[in-house]
Amino acid sequence: MTIAARIQECTAKLALGDAENAFIQLAIAIDGTAKLLYPGKKTSERCKKFLKDSIPFILWSLTNGTPAKTTSLSFEVSSSNDSGEFIEFEDLVYKVMRCSLLHEGELSEKVEFVDASKVGTLNGRVQFPLALLGSLLFAVIASPVNERQRVSESTSFIFGKTKVPINHMLGNLDKTKMAIRNGFLYDVEHLLENFNIEANCKRQTN
Repeated sequence: MTIAARIQECTAKLALGDAENAFIQLAIAIDGTAKLLYPGKKTSERCKKFLKDSIPFILWSLTNGTPAKTTSLSFEVSSSNDSGEFIEFEDLVYKVMRCSLLHEGELSEKVEFVDASKVGTLNGRVQFPLALLGSLLFAVIASPVNERQRVSESTSFIFGKTKVPINHMLGNLDKTKMAIRNGFLYDVEHLLENFNIEANCKRQTN
C-alpha cells in the first residue's frame, strides 16, 4: 500500500473514533514518509527524527497557532513494574506505542487513547488524545516528500465550517496550516503578529 492509502485509512479510522487502528495506519505512513525524507537511516532512527522534527508543528496545530520552537517533549510514565520514568515524545510514539501495537498486538499499559482536549498523564499513563493523532497525521500530509501522493477526492477534513480535501494539503505545509487555521477559536500567531506591528508603530511615533 502507498503512503496515500495509509493516510486515507487513518483518516477513515479517525472519523470512526477507532484510535488504535488509526494509529497503526499512521505509524506505517510515518515510516514511509521518514524513509523518503532520510534515506539510508535505520527505521527507528528515521521515524524518531521525523517525530522530533515535527514537534513545533504539532504544538502549533494543537494550540491555536501558538508559535513553538520546542525541540523536545517528555512525559512521566509508570507501570506496575517500575516507579516511573520520563520518556521523550518520539520514543513514546515509536518505541512504546508503535512497537507494542505492531509487534505485540496490543497497546502498552503506559499509554491510552482518549477523546480529550489536552495531553497529560493520569495514574502514570500518558493520555494520548485523538487530536494529537490528527496533528501527527497532518505532519505526514504536509511533508514535501508526499507532494505526489493522492487519496480519494472525497477524503477530506472539516476545520471549523470549512471542508478541505486532503489532496489540497498533500506535500504543502503552508496550505496545511491555512486549512487548520479555519478550525482555530482564535489565531494566536496572527494576533502576535498584529500586536508586534502595533507595538512597532507606537515606538516609531514616540
